[in-house]
Amino acid sequence: MPTRSDAVALLEEWVASEALRKHMYAVEAAVRHYARLMGEDEDLWGLAGLLHDLDWERHPDEHPHIGVARLRELGYPEEVVHAIEAHAYPDRTDVVPETSCIGFTTGCIR
Repeated sequence: MPTRSDAVALLEEWVASEALRKHMYAVEAAVRHYARLMGEDEDLWGLAGLLHDLDWERHPDEHPHIGVARLRELGYPEEVVHAIEAHAYPDRTDVVPETSCIGFTTGCIR
């Protein structure tokens, strides 16, 4: 499984905007916190939070599909890929609702 260091390197390669980077780090922190509270794998869900907007700058009209494809190529766990893919569809019932709420909430904080 790719490490957090791998994910940070990928983020730095794909994301130029400092504001977007801060948002992605904030989502990572929030997701890790909630994963801990719910007894889930913090590292796994932290990766999803960190990389959820990976392709937003490069491919806003195709977000998150291009980033998801790249993460699959790089061997990220399917749970991470699925959570990222699903955050673009808040009406889906097969994803923990907190993931959408966290992204929205941290997007409001600057």
